[in-house]
Amino acid sequence: MRPHHSSHLTHTRPRRRRVGRGCMLLVMSAAVLSVGCGGYMSQSAKFRRAMTVGDTQGALKQVNEALGVDKPEQLPSKSKKNTPLLLLERGTILQALGRYDLSARDFQVADKNLDVLDLTKDTTGKIAKYLFSDSATVYKAPPYEKLLLNTVNMINYLARGDASGAKIEARRFLINRKFVQSTQEKKQKSMLALGSYLSGLAFQMAGESGPAMRHYADAHQAGGLPTLSNTIGKLNRETGATDTRVKTLYSPTQPTEGSVQPETGEIVVVVQAGMAPYKIPERLPIGAAIVAGSSPGPGARLNSRQRSRANRFAAKGILKWINYPRLRRAPYPPPYVEVAVDRRAISSGLALNVEMAAAREYKSIKGSLIAAAVVRMLTRAVAGGVSEAVGRRASKSGIAGFLIGLAVEGAMTAADTPDTRSWVTLPAKFYIARSQVPVGKHMVSLRFRGRTQTRQVDVKSGQINVLNFSALR
Repeated sequence: MRPHHSSHLTHTRPRRRRVGRGCMLLVMSAAVLSVGCGGYMSQSAKFRRAMTVGDTQGALKQVNEALGVDKPEQLPSKSKKNTPLLLLERGTILQALGRYDLSARDFQVADKNLDVLDLTKDTTGKIAKYLFSDSATVYKAPPYEKLLLNTVNMINYLARGDASGAKIEARRFLINRKFVQSTQEKKQKSMLALGSYLSGLAFQMAGESGPAMRHYADAHQAGGLPTLSNTIGKLNRETGATDTRVKTLYSPTQPTEGSVQPETGEIVVVVQAGMAPYKIPERLPIGAAIVAGSSPGPGARLNSRQRSRANRFAAKGILKWINYPRLRRAPYPPPYVEVAVDRRAISSGLALNVEMAAAREYKSIKGSLIAAAVVRMLTRAVAGGVSEAVGRRASKSGIAGFLIGLAVEGAMTAADTPDTRSWVTLPAKFYIARSQVPVGKHMVSLRFRGRTQTRQVDVKSGQINVLNFSALR
């Protein structure tokens, strides 16, 4: 509340002051009702729900509206704070629709404007500034999302058979992988396997067996994934490519010069299933918030001065709640998927659990997020305390001051909208299936939640064909 408003209350007559009290109560009620505004959660709800039920076209329409454009071919004329994130969302939706060229474009534009969130080196003040300010800055992606950007974009090029484009994205992934390994190796290790596998696939498709083997070995070191061991053994057997890290996986027989190989090719299927967790606004009592924001752990925490001030305002009743972003898992976990070629199931399995990675990342920064929320509310509480003091002087009984204090408290809570931004259209899980097949036309089918999707592919000799299924979530 502005000082001149409080000063105005000082000179009002008793009758008009009673009207003022009523107005304050209305303001208070309105503030309480507005608490919990979802921010990005509300903005993304429509296209997130559309993706959940398989309405991919509906999701595209909703995200275009959020971007302020009419068609997926269009880019926003002016970039806003959420534009990079919305382009990630649209890129994911376009990929599910098989619009790989436009999807790749959106991912690349987003990548150029996307910062990586690193809470380990920031103070609570800085975290509060860009995570809880009403005018939040450009979206800062957690490391696992930054890694997935290059990983998911590789799928666009691989599905189009564009090995050159996939190799460029693989090199970008390698740069981000080195950064993550140097800062968060243990926490993000499992996120590296799928990206490294797809990088190996890109170089294998380009006929560069040496780099392909190195990337496959990276994937093996990161924990591996289904079909990788067979892929490494087959690549070594056919090309002689080696890497000491995976020598135990080589086939005992080496390729014989001049031997006649049967006319075959390969089919690689990527399945993106389920929906990644998303953030919702949550209210937390100030006492619990002070404990959580002060407990030892990674990232920024409340210092002794901030704790003391928070406890002081809490004791006065000025500060009772804080708002922070809580992670919520999608209500329908992805079931087992089955991939078949010509009605025969092929080797497949879970390649990456995004849901688990998101939960692990959130757990590591939750204390910092709560600490940042407390700092934001302390700043607003200072203004509330001043207004209460002025109001008490204005009315000898202190009633006006009490009302002003309550109104300011409600306004503070309502104004503090948690940053609920995250890449919500990501799948909960990635699956990989791979099979060697004779040359010719084959029918590839995916069974998922009682539904089936099919694609026909014409396999050429020695060719690797990559299919992406991500419309069924």
